[in-house]
Amino acid sequence: MTDRHVLVDTDTGVDDALALLTLAHDPGIEIVGVGSVFGNCTETQAASNALTVLSVVGLRDVPVCIGRPRPGPPPATPSAHGLDGLGDRGHRPPPDTGPAPGSAVEQLFRAAEERPGAVDLLCLGPLANIAAAVTRDPLILTRFRSVTIMGGMGPASRRGAEAAVQPQFLGKGDTNTNHDPAAATAVAAAPGSITWVGMNVTGRLGLDWADLVARSAPGKVATFVRDITEDYHRHCTITYRADHPIYTSHDSVAAAVMLDPTVVLSATDAQPRVHRVDGRSSVWGVTPARGPVHRFVTDVDFRSIRDRIAATLDANISRSG
Repeated sequence: MTDRHVLVDTDTGVDDALALLTLAHDPGIEIVGVGSVFGNCTETQAASNALTVLSVVGLRDVPVCIGRPRPGPPPATPSAHGLDGLGDRGHRPPPDTGPAPGSAVEQLFRAAEERPGAVDLLCLGPLANIAAAVTRDPLILTRFRSVTIMGGMGPASRRGAEAAVQPQFLGKGDTNTNHDPAAATAVAAAPGSITWVGMNVTGRLGLDWADLVARSAPGKVATFVRDITEDYHRHCTITYRADHPIYTSHDSVAAAVMLDPTVVLSATDAQPRVHRVDGRSSVWGVTPARGPVHRFVTDVDFRSIRDRIAATLDANISRSG
């Protein structure tokens, strides 16, 4: 039985893929649509990747709409997710599937109008589509049951503490915001039930590569995830200075928070504000607030999230549907 309806906005890279699979594995969730956006790859490629990932678990009827392109030149450094966003392993969507008509922004408005107050919006990439919707209707995000954003760096008051726990924290920065600071600024000023699940939290979940390898078997989701994560896990191991091979899934942490808010152990209400330091833009939560107050997650039940991801990896691949 479907308990909740979810609209996903994503730049469908490697960790976005695991988040989509995690959503699909939850029997109480219906993914009512996916909107693509640039980020880990182009917006067109991100839509193709979403169709590929959804087909792994037999979801071929979910409308996937193409969203906003990058507002400027592509980054000088290549993406850790590969040129195609899914590790350059040659995965393609089924030949009988393709993007749905209309844009990702139009799809967002349709979801809010058709099921007012009943759709959870999960944002896993740069916020260009969301900002375009907010520009058209400043109250649009209030028409969703909840809005969960994988982005931000947490409360500014905890900057020093977070940097001490994660030495690479400030250097890596808030990737989704840095892709489109103007979009993040627009969303930061919007009212609504908005939760930021930032790098301060998501970066602390290092998933064991050896465990993923051990779970890989013919017909299991873990096999697909292992394939697309083959190169990405090396990047993660180096970036996070891990003493053993790991991979990260920032987007799966955000998805888990949206799916089960009880995994949030602590959070702070603050005003989101975009700051630019050393050439990188990030969202921080500041107080006292002089505008809309959003929630910034500061700690989660990582064991519960690991268990959810493990159950997803152990699920069966279903190419039918």
